[in-house]
Amino acid sequence: MSGKKISDLADELISQFGTRDPFRIASFLDIHIKYIHTKRQKGFCALVLDEPFIFINQNMSEQMQRMTCAHELGHILLHRDLLDRDRFLLEYELFNIQNDTEYEANVFAASLLIDENELYESIQEGNDMVAIASAMNLNVNILMIRIIEMQKAGSDFHIPFTPDRKFLKTIQDKADSI
Repeated sequence: MSGKKISDLADELISQFGTRDPFRIASFLDIHIKYIHTKRQKGFCALVLDEPFIFINQNMSEQMQRMTCAHELGHILLHRDLLDRDRFLLEYELFNIQNDTEYEANVFAASLLIDENELYESIQEGNDMVAIASAMNLNVNILMIRIIEMQKAGSDFHIPFTPDRKFLKTIQDKADSI
């Protein structure tokens, strides 16, 4: 699916539910959130008795839980066919942008969590990417994904680097971690 269609889906949900909060949107969509204790995984999604669930590592910061929830919500909405077939999407490297389904879930998460107008305004004020990510309580890599997709849609952003392919696996649990 194209980044524009994915971004449009996120915009529709934001408009419909009046929030960018992935937890609230999941609740409105009757998607269950469960917190688990794990050392390696940040999260995954599954169908349990045909009900969609998002499982999130309870040991992470609120920031990381929010990004993981948005990413897994993207999987449920964009890749339901894979869930119907396999019953779960189990990942050890969330936000791996070499994999199409992972990249699409990233685009959804970035579109859901980052307001395009707020981003433009922050850039026009002269803020750098790390400062913007920190102010938005996000990791800089997800911000870069949003900017890449905005560039593809015709914006005139010039990004300073390409996000690490495995950033969610390797980042520390801080908004300004590169």
